[in-house]
Order: sequence, then C-alpha cells, then structure tokens
Amino acid sequence: MNSEQEKARRAGFKKTLDDKEGRRRREETTRQIRKNKREENIAKRRQMTPAPSASTDITATGSDIDKSQRKLGALEDIPELTRMLTSPTSSDEEKVEATRGFRRILSVERNPPVDEVLAAGVLPFFVHNLTADPVNSKMVFESAWALTNIASTTQTPAVVEGGAVPPLITLLRHENADVREQATWCLGNIAGDNREFRDYLLKEGIVAPLVLNIEQPATMSLLNNMVWALSNLCRGKPVPDLALLAPAIGPLTELLYKDVSVEVLVDAVWALSYLSDGDNDRIGAVMTTGVADRLVQFLGPEMAPQMLTPVVRCLGNFATGSDSQTQAVVDAGILKHFVRLLENPKKGIRKETCWVASNIAAGTQDQITALITQPGVIEKIADYARNASWEVKKEALWTISNCFTTGTDDHTMMLVQCEALRPLADVLATKNADATVLCACLDAIEHVLNVSDRQGLSYGRVFDEYQGIESLENLQEHPSDQVYNKTIKIIETHFNADEEEDENLAPTTTDSGTFAFGAPSPKQLFSTPAQPMTFAFGQTNRAF
Repeated sequence: MNSEQEKARRAGFKKTLDDKEGRRRREETTRQIRKNKREENIAKRRQMTPAPSASTDITATGSDIDKSQRKLGALEDIPELTRMLTSPTSSDEEKVEATRGFRRILSVERNPPVDEVLAAGVLPFFVHNLTADPVNSKMVFESAWALTNIASTTQTPAVVEGGAVPPLITLLRHENADVREQATWCLGNIAGDNREFRDYLLKEGIVAPLVLNIEQPATMSLLNNMVWALSNLCRGKPVPDLALLAPAIGPLTELLYKDVSVEVLVDAVWALSYLSDGDNDRIGAVMTTGVADRLVQFLGPEMAPQMLTPVVRCLGNFATGSDSQTQAVVDAGILKHFVRLLENPKKGIRKETCWVASNIAAGTQDQITALITQPGVIEKIADYARNASWEVKKEALWTISNCFTTGTDDHTMMLVQCEALRPLADVLATKNADATVLCACLDAIEHVLNVSDRQGLSYGRVFDEYQGIESLENLQEHPSDQVYNKTIKIIETHFNADEEEDENLAPTTTDSGTFAFGAPSPKQLFSTPAQPMTFAFGQTNRAF
C-alpha cells in the first residue's frame, strides 16, 4: 500500500466504497472527559494536606498548623506574609512559615485569591526558593505546593513565564519523595493546560525523570501522580512528538502487569490511548509491546468500571490501523466481549464498542466474518442502528454499512437475513441526519441491490417492504449534492420502472391538455403507493 492510499484510508471519516478508505479516525476526542478529571484532581490537591513522611518532617506539626492557621493564612495576612518572605532579615523559619501561609490562602476550594497573591509580587520568591537551598526540604516543598495551586487556575502562564519549569523538573530527582511528588503535581497541571506548555515540558527533558520515578516509585501516591502527569504529556492535538515520549511506552505497559492502584492503571491506559491516536507508526509503537492481549484481559467482568472507557478507546485506536494491526486486536479476543460491552448501561461504552466494530468491519473478509458470526453481536448492533440514541445509532450504522460495502456477497446475504438492511432504510427517513452517514448508508444499499441482481434475489422487494423506496423519493430534496446524486443513481439503476413504449399507443396528456413524452421523472415513479408484498429470502424471482 503506497503512502497516498494509506493517507486516504486514515481520513477523518469513513468512505465505504473503497476498502482502503474504510477506516476512520474518531470524530471526537476525550478532551472534556480528561479536563473534568483533571479539574477534579486539582481541586482535591488544593484542599488536601498530605500526611507527614515517616522519614522526614516537611510539614509542620498539628499544633504548629493550628497556630499558623489562626495567625497567618487568611487574605488579610498577605501584607505580613509578603514582608516575612521577601525581607532580607527574615530567618529561614519565617520564610517557610510565610510560604506555608500563602499556600494555605491558595488552597481554598473555590475561587482562590490567586490574583491577589500574584499582585503581592511573591511568585519570583517561590521560584527562587525551589533550588536556593535544596537541603531545606520544608521550603522547597511549600514553594512547590504554592506554585501547584497557582498552576491549577487560569494563571498557569504566570508560573511558566516566571521560570518555574526548569527547577521543577530538577526537583523530580530530589532525594525527598514528597518534594518529587509535589513538583510532579505542579508540572502535571502545567502539562494539562495547553499543548504549547506540554511541548515545552517535553523539550525540557521531563520524560526521563518521570520514567525513573515510575520504574522505582517511593510510594503509591507518588506513582499515581507521576503516571497522571505523564498521561497529560501524552494527550492533546496536535499530538506530541512521539520520539520524545517513546521511552515511556515500555514502562507504561509494564505497569499493567503490576500490583498497582486502579488510578495508576486508568492513567496508564489513557496515556497509551493518546500515544496510539494517530497514524500506523504511532499505533505500531504502542502495539509492539504486546499490550493488546493485556488490554483485552481487562475487559473481563471483574474489571473496575473506570477502566472500560480507556481500554476500549485504546483497542479502538489499534483497530483503525493496518489490517495486521486490526487482526492483532481480533486475535486478542475482543469480539467475545462485545455483547457484554454493547449491553453496558453507559451510553459512551456502547458507542465506543460500535466504533471499534465499525473499524473491524472495514477490514479484511476474514475480519468481517469473525465480526458477523460472533453470536449476538450483529443482531445487537442492528438493533442499535434502529432504536438507539443518535450518538450510538450513528456508530452502529457505520458498522453495518462497512460490513455490507466491504464484505462479500455471502456476507451481504447473511446480514440481510439478520434484517440489517432495515436500519439502513429507516435512516433515510431521519430528519437532519448527517450527510456523511447518509452517503455511507446509500453506498451500502447500492451494494445490497447489486448483490441482489448478481444472485437473482429479491432484496429490492425487501427494501420496499421497509419503506425504503418512499424514503429514496424524499431524499431527492436533500440539500447535499452527494446524497442527491447517490439517491438518483440507485433509483435509476434499480427502481426505474420505465417499460418500452408501444409505438402504436397514443401519448398521454397532461392536465393542461398537452402531450407528455419520454420517461417519467423519479418523482413520478413513486406517485402511487406500492401494494404490500410478501417475500422470502433466497427466491430466484426478482422484485424489480
């Protein structure tokens, strides 16, 4: 397959006439899902006070915290805290306490007064104190925490422009695990803000120390945050430079075989799904680890519910790749989980599963056979193509259309027997249906009718029983030229009832008294409702 064919195949939508163009990328990303997740995590971090480390004493004791909260930690304390932090005569203890006071001010759950803190001019001192005295873990920790809370708001650029990124990345190798974790929180917030910051962090060399901590985590909490930060570095469009993230693929995959928290597993799979969201090279870089088999194992009924979406998404990305990459997903056993996934109460899971099925349906003949012969799958998808909400229905329609258009005559006959033609007829009458979906369905209908002609079957009559002809008539008014042209082609090829005229017959007259010559228009073909007909599959007589 040459590069131009591959580019066409991976276009942003399905084109069902050409199997090389049959696969498609997702039309939506998970930005909102991940944005909500990130905001939830940030809120928790802003409110939470981590327990003191068993080996170090970074945070103040309970009595000290209570005392500090009473005296220094409110909005009105900003002038005094600023004096303590910036005065050259302040002791290290006073500077630590001042930084802790600012951190408390910034840790309020709603509307933290970030602008007021920045207006006090203390951000450069937070940045400076990250590395001014590396052995002073309390100062470093509190400074990183204050910067984390600033970076969790819309003022993230202030942290980046203030020069905090290089010293924060340096802190990922700090001897104290709490300091490393706090630096990771801040960097994760920065990475999740926008793609420019994400790419800046990658170029600054953040991946290597993150991977080191993932491979040798001091605590599960630290591992959670390292993997979360790494997943933020993997996401976003345009996609990040794979070469900069390639060293993380192996460690991320290895996490899926370890005894780690569900949070770690979820973020690791999200990261792999982001990395595989692209061309075949990106997909291959992830699949070479053999992770497809492990991901399918996670689809078992005992899996944590929050794992489902990233696992299905990642496997779906694999299925958009080459035929061999799609085959690896099929060989891993994904199809045996389809019925349960299609019955999941969450609409998003049902939609994602239909999306995966649609890309398998755009594959090889053997892959289509495996899909439509998996017990209960095609029947469930055909039902969704008729009765589900539009988001799920659209993906189900893509699946059926691809099966028809890319499959063999035998596949077509099997699908018609399962009444998979009915939803294609139904969607033609759907108001405001997406033109791209309509075109795919029209391509599939044309293929079915061509098979009917080749095999001497009566699928035209079946289509009429589903009110398909009436819907075709109405589609002649569709605003899309592509829909109109495909509609006219089907009508003229398969439902043109024009008979040879007897030259001895007089021409008919119109209402105005003029003679009418020539073939009737497509509109006239369907002016009289067809009489109800019965049919049976496999008959050699043809309806039209």
